[in-house]
Amino acid sequence: MVRYVFLTVLVLLVCLSCCTSTDGDGNGYDQTTVLGTLNLFLQVWNDGDVDAYEGLLDEDTFTFFFDPSDVGHGLPFSWDYDEETAAYTGLFDAVGAEKVDVQLDFSEVTEPEEGSDTYKVEEIPYEVRVHVEEEDVIYIARGNLDMQLEKIGGVWVITDWWDRVSWRLPGVEETTWGAIKAHFFY
Repeated sequence: MVRYVFLTVLVLLVCLSCCTSTDGDGNGYDQTTVLGTLNLFLQVWNDGDVDAYEGLLDEDTFTFFFDPSDVGHGLPFSWDYDEETAAYTGLFDAVGAEKVDVQLDFSEVTEPEEGSDTYKVEEIPYEVRVHVEEEDVIYIARGNLDMQLEKIGGVWVITDWWDRVSWRLPGVEETTWGAIKAHFFY
């Protein structure tokens, strides 16, 4: 009888270890897969976790590319890791995590082929809402993002992020994700 109980417990532990993958805080996602990294990206944007966000970006090569409409209105063509993390930190310091809501649609994202070390995801629909009480405004951005990811040391990190707004509703004042971040950087 003891033998069967031991065997049952052993099988249960093996099953749990095969089915559960976490990054240490129990959320079920880690950076060993592209989808895990993207889900962590979404989570940290909704939680305001600066340290976790920094760990998702490649410190040496990360570049954020603004939508061309932003560049036409005075924003730079791109910025690097330091500017990105400063803007992210500035945003969450100013409004707090409870005032930021990010939605991303990963339904079309697939994992790269076995052995791939780079992968690009394209046209991921997004909606970002940031409530700034001091300005009595809610910034809303809708568009698509493209991201280039690279597998470094067994984990996927984001090396490039393109903000893409393909259309705007006539008469509706909307912004881009990049413009929202820039508002808290400049």
